[in-house]
Amino acid sequence: MASDVELGFISSVRRRRLLPRGSRIAAAVSGGGDSVAMLLLLSKFASHMDWTLSVLHIDHHTRPGSASDAEFVRRLALTLDLPFILSELQPEETGRSEGELSAARAIIYQNTGGKDRLVTVGHTADDRAETLLMRLLSGSGLRGLGGMGHFGNGPVRRPVLDLTRQTLRDWLRSTGQEWVEDPTNEFPAHLRNRIRQTVLPALIEVDGGGVKGIARAAENLSMWRDAADWLVEKTLALSFPGNVCSIEEYCLLPEAVRLGVLWSLCGRPRGGRTEIEKADRWLLLRSKGSHQLAGGFMVTSDGASLTIGRTDTIRKNREDD
Repeated sequence: MASDVELGFISSVRRRRLLPRGSRIAAAVSGGGDSVAMLLLLSKFASHMDWTLSVLHIDHHTRPGSASDAEFVRRLALTLDLPFILSELQPEETGRSEGELSAARAIIYQNTGGKDRLVTVGHTADDRAETLLMRLLSGSGLRGLGGMGHFGNGPVRRPVLDLTRQTLRDWLRSTGQEWVEDPTNEFPAHLRNRIRQTVLPALIEVDGGGVKGIARAAENLSMWRDAADWLVEKTLALSFPGNVCSIEEYCLLPEAVRLGVLWSLCGRPRGGRTEIEKADRWLLLRSKGSHQLAGGFMVTSDGASLTIGRTDTIRKNREDD
């Protein structure tokens, strides 16, 4: 008989259509409790869902024990009679920041997944809660607060995002399955680790459902983020043909939509919010001239209409005139 954890896992996967029947799946397994539990849950339902399952491990080479983690995952894959894929970051990449390492992993996931294979990662409700708290501290907007979702970039899926870290470890213990702990998860130098070690335990002491409550808030924010994206796209289609819009129509839009429109027309750069906000205030004054935007873009206005284009193109057109 399936346990509550197993039933919760397959229910979430089916309800959200994360991993359709017949999917080819590469499970990214670090050897930690979260990803090991994810792999065992995928393996348990692989036959039922007609999944073709393989195991992917990325050796970051950031510490001496990383090779033993890779061997642990290889042996686990062998025990489950699953193909094992080892991907290693090059030595020159090992000194990167966590953000850069995440980007490197994303490239590996993309290459592993491709067009016909999905890649699952073991992010849990705890990871989602930690991410929301980190984004709150950095002053993120709706996009950042929505953060981690069940569907990641490209082929990435997060099938255990509804389950907590403790729940998965308790389930692993009940099955007798071991896992390996990454000692870097205890380093206080990382903000996520400090939140995990101090902030979340304090919140759980205040309210035992703290992790699930914060994760649920993140999910709600992600839904509103998707709604905001839909509204921005609709506005672009109706009001910005050829990246041109009347100033009067622009000024009638809600601020969040205006900023979203400018951001989208700039190619959705990772930074540059300050420049976009300054340009928005400038346009509300119905100013004439030009104003620099993020991502190498510029907005020009004659007081009646605005146009957005690449800075180098606009300058060249002026020179030609």
